[in-house]
Amino acid sequence: MLRSLINLLLYGHFWIAAAALAMTIQTHLLLEGSWNWSDLDAFIASGTLTIYALHRMVVLRLAGEHRPEGRFEIMETFRWHIIAYAALAAIIAAYFYWQLPASLKLSLLIPNLIALGYVLPLLNGRRLRDLPYLKIFLISLSWAWITVIAPAQSVGLAIDRSILLMALERACFIFAITIPFDIRDMVQDQQAAVSTLPGQWGILRAKRTALVALMMMMLLVLLNFGLGYYTPGIGLGLFFSAISSAVLIWKATPERHDYYFTGLLDGTMILQLGLVWLLS
Repeated sequence: MLRSLINLLLYGHFWIAAAALAMTIQTHLLLEGSWNWSDLDAFIASGTLTIYALHRMVVLRLAGEHRPEGRFEIMETFRWHIIAYAALAAIIAAYFYWQLPASLKLSLLIPNLIALGYVLPLLNGRRLRDLPYLKIFLISLSWAWITVIAPAQSVGLAIDRSILLMALERACFIFAITIPFDIRDMVQDQQAAVSTLPGQWGILRAKRTALVALMMMMLLVLLNFGLGYYTPGIGLGLFFSAISSAVLIWKATPERHDYYFTGLLDGTMILQLGLVWLLS
């Protein structure tokens, strides 16, 4: 029963939706010192669930009978659950999207189109994620835009230097924790002729690149601290987040169970919120 609940949480995409919401809440705490539920939060949570569920369905369809065992078997088991959750979440996301101010709707068009192009084969049967080396940068850009820029705009803040630094910091963090997923997917990406950093550089060099991204994240944290935007507690929370993420990244191997990636590594976003909230 416990395994079934975990599978439903992870492969029903409630966990990644919670992670997106956690990153959004963290931005509100950093910008305003408090958080209140909003239409944007509802859109981000339901929209994330929709996009990732849609992505899983496309992956299952493209893999056909040649899909590997493991998480693909679990996703096949939950296929109709995933479809139902995605359909319901899409309706919720559409409703809350139309509740947003016109300026915020326009701002979100770019990451929304990137997300759709990432999962749907619209480019002569290819997705944006199938283009060489591109998918990790698209993920980082989209997550930084949706969880930093959009929340700042939603409360009427101008996108100044500090917010841009925060967005770059978030992009570096997402970039770092996404590399292990490319390590996990090396075999499938090579079979599909998709070039990724681990596939071209090797696992060790890809991990070192992820650690460099975390170092850049902390450099950006220090810059915002120097500007008086972050308190020492916030900086400490982000530091511990970077350290714990670095450990998980370094221990990532293609042989690890998917819970390690979909559970622990995606969970670093929720952990970061917890650390920032506790230590600030």
